[in-house]
Amino acid sequence: MADVEQVEQRRNVRSLRYLAAAMAVCAGLAVAPGQGLAWADPTATESTSSETAHAETSVDGADATTADALSTTFGANGQGESEKAGANGVDPDLEADPDLEAEAESDADADADADAEIGETEADEPSDTVEPVAEVTDDDQPGTALQDVPVTRPESDSMSDDSVATESPVAEEDSRSEPDTGEADAEPGHDVHIVNDPDVTSHPAAREADSAPVEALTPAAGLLTIDVSNTRHEPATGTLVAAQTHTATTALAIVSNPTTVDTTAPNPPEPLSPLAKLLQLPGHLVNAVLQIFDITTSANGPQSPISLAPINDLLFAAFREFERLLGLDRTVTAPPVVPTLTYTGDTTAPTPTVAQFLNASTAAYGLGTTPGGLVPFTDNGFQMSSVNIFTGEVAKAWVTPERQIIIAYQGTTGGTHLLFNPLIAITQLLTDLQIVFTTTTPWAFHDALRFAQRVQAEAAEQGYGSDDIFVTGHSLGGWEAQYVAQQTGLGGIGFESPGMNTVVPGNGADSMFVNIATYGDAAAYLSTDLPGLQPFMSPYVPGGGSKPHYGAIVMIGDPAAMTPLRNASALWGKGLIGSVLFLVDVLGNFLQYHLPGVQAHHLDVIPDPGVVPWLGRPSGPVNTGYGVLTIPQLLKAASDAGSLYQP
Repeated sequence: MADVEQVEQRRNVRSLRYLAAAMAVCAGLAVAPGQGLAWADPTATESTSSETAHAETSVDGADATTADALSTTFGANGQGESEKAGANGVDPDLEADPDLEAEAESDADADADADAEIGETEADEPSDTVEPVAEVTDDDQPGTALQDVPVTRPESDSMSDDSVATESPVAEEDSRSEPDTGEADAEPGHDVHIVNDPDVTSHPAAREADSAPVEALTPAAGLLTIDVSNTRHEPATGTLVAAQTHTATTALAIVSNPTTVDTTAPNPPEPLSPLAKLLQLPGHLVNAVLQIFDITTSANGPQSPISLAPINDLLFAAFREFERLLGLDRTVTAPPVVPTLTYTGDTTAPTPTVAQFLNASTAAYGLGTTPGGLVPFTDNGFQMSSVNIFTGEVAKAWVTPERQIIIAYQGTTGGTHLLFNPLIAITQLLTDLQIVFTTTTPWAFHDALRFAQRVQAEAAEQGYGSDDIFVTGHSLGGWEAQYVAQQTGLGGIGFESPGMNTVVPGNGADSMFVNIATYGDAAAYLSTDLPGLQPFMSPYVPGGGSKPHYGAIVMIGDPAAMTPLRNASALWGKGLIGSVLFLVDVLGNFLQYHLPGVQAHHLDVIPDPGVVPWLGRPSGPVNTGYGVLTIPQLLKAASDAGSLYQP
């Protein structure tokens, strides 16, 4: 009976030991985890051995606290156990003898052997816990101790009081990085290294490493390497970027001047896949038929034996006689003066030419057409394009021979695309009305922005920079191009597009986006920064208003062509007949001056392709040589000619 009671007592004590062991293990696990961060303080004069000692002292302090707790618990329980064992004549030394078989002896010996094993486990448990690489203080300031972290610095490194040292990942294959949004204060004595490229970013694995627990880091991965000995540069002003890779090894990336950075040329545009060519075949066949009837033209296509130009000229001559009979061609009052701009910027920045922008905009109207000299910008063998029949947004991406991408947005009706997609003309017309008669932004504009962002992402994959991407469009397409340029900062040219409902300071007057408008076309005057359609439109405000353009405005054609429109606008709201006459005159001038063929005439561009090239009748001078100009050169030429106006 006494033996049974002793066995029960041992079991109770053993349960207490198990509980104490579990508490010790939990305490060890609570102390061990921590952020695997290491700070290198260049101003510290202590050696790495002293820093290591400091780190070990910090860790040992935590272990000592745990050991004290364990000794308090196990000391009391262990003493009671020894007294009980001695009272029953059991030699305590037998508990630690591994040669004894607990199963061959009594239950008391088995319990004692189990208790000894628990004691050994408890004694060994703290040694299995991974120690932190470095102690991180609450304020996260540099100068915290590093454990076994060799720091290498050049003796000749210069220092700057207004620069900040940054860390960036060691170069890895196919790795990308993001700028560290954390704040780091520069301290005197820090080595200063400038990164002048704001596009340097960090790989997503780096952020995982930042939040990884300490036990996931091995001693080898905890080394901090500052490698600057082979990358000396002159001090420069730039953006500093800090990042970490998925290992804890880091290095400083230094770029002092953008001209010293090796840039990789964009990949050559991939050809269309056989399936993509097959899908485009019906459009090419339809376009070939339309060329025979002079509906579309191409520089390399068949020339139509039919010419509709004489009929076009006769109709517009009759329309001009109608305006003369109504007295709309007489100058009544002098128009308001629109403020001009003077361009003094650089003219050497590479951009597509005016002709490339116009041909890409025109191709958006032609089913199965291709802008002259341009090729599709492809992704997996298919041209990047966007069509949303519910919002009216249509766009395609093209590549110039100079490896520049042009995103071209389609204008209202879609031109010959009506043969395959007639319903989209309805949603495009509703989009036009929404912009003119409300202050909201249509969904087509948001679709246009999303497509541009898709093209930007794919272009970056293929080696293109943000300066290699441009937007363009005609009419509604130019509207969408304006919005995308306003939201993204992309450059480009919009043709015959009205003002915007989204207004930004300066209205992009200093941007690389330009609006080209023709005198007499009512579309561009559906705005508040060009006078002509008031009171139908909101009041004219020089350089702004509620519906301004985004980007400087280049006017082409004959300024006298606006006289009938201004006189007809005065009839708006003066009875039913007056309003009808205004709408008829707006429609007639729209058809004469709005289509791309007229802009091609005034800009000295050979249309390639051309869509209904005979429709319309140019009036005014030809700006010789404008077709081959880049955007900065166009701004300079228009500024010198006095035809560059403030939006």
